[in-house]
Amino acid sequence: MKKIGVIVNPNAGRKLAPQRAEELQELLSLRGMKLSFHYTEAEEDLELVISQMVPEVEQLVVMGGDGTVNEIVNGIVRQEIKHPLSIYPMGTVNDFATYLQIPKNIRDFSAMIHKNQQRKVDVGLAGDRYFLNVAAGGLLPELAHRVSSEAKTVLGKFAYYMEGIKEFPKQFFHPIPIQLEIQGKVETMDTLFFLAANSPYVGGFRNLVPGALVDDGLLDLLVVEAGELQDMANVFFNFLRRQVEADVKPVRGMKHYRVREFKLMSSEVVDVDTDGELGGYLPLSFTIVPKSLTLLVP
Repeated sequence: MKKIGVIVNPNAGRKLAPQRAEELQELLSLRGMKLSFHYTEAEEDLELVISQMVPEVEQLVVMGGDGTVNEIVNGIVRQEIKHPLSIYPMGTVNDFATYLQIPKNIRDFSAMIHKNQQRKVDVGLAGDRYFLNVAAGGLLPELAHRVSSEAKTVLGKFAYYMEGIKEFPKQFFHPIPIQLEIQGKVETMDTLFFLAANSPYVGGFRNLVPGALVDDGLLDLLVVEAGELQDMANVFFNFLRRQVEADVKPVRGMKHYRVREFKLMSSEVVDVDTDGELGGYLPLSFTIVPKSLTLLVP
């Protein structure tokens, strides 16, 4: 009998996570699997939870939003755990799970676990924090933290877009000075935001970094420079076009690098967001850890 450890954030998915956990238990029990559950609490050390659960199970499942998934990924990669992980997406945007087409229907999700199709994926590292999908600083993460939990629940990803419209004029006049170091070469620029992505789905946008792959051993770094208002408008129209056209070429003000590692520095205090959580402050070194996580996929 296969044993599976399930970590559940009871507040995720409009507090529907416990119900989905019960449904998953029923479905997988019929397939001859035994599940043990851990329901998370505020300020809990999930890396410790993982280390205690792993010896008793063969696979792991996390049911929660990006923050919970990020904690679990940090616990797995930091401890070099080889157990395959299934991610049941219950957050607002769920970019990484959306890209991998992880089913939200609990019956389809249970069937995916039973099928046991595995894929090794890369994980990013920003300072000492691992991230599965994106590390970012500037406009995008600031908007994510400004949007209230109520707005996220009711409006989902559209809450971010509307907040972006309100904040855009303020950000235009507050560029972030950064120094970007790649292979010993340093480039100085004023930015609106920067992000290092592991997949092409970021912040609810499809194809924000076209060509990004979760298992190519590279990070896709996108830097949007602060410039004239018309340039900024063109950048955001470019992002919107990418929702339907994956091969849209960058416009002035956008810089795209595909690298294994780089370093970002700034003369200002700049927060860096990793998968929706505060991951540290510049200066930080960023790198990719190739195929360090095994996921179950459809």
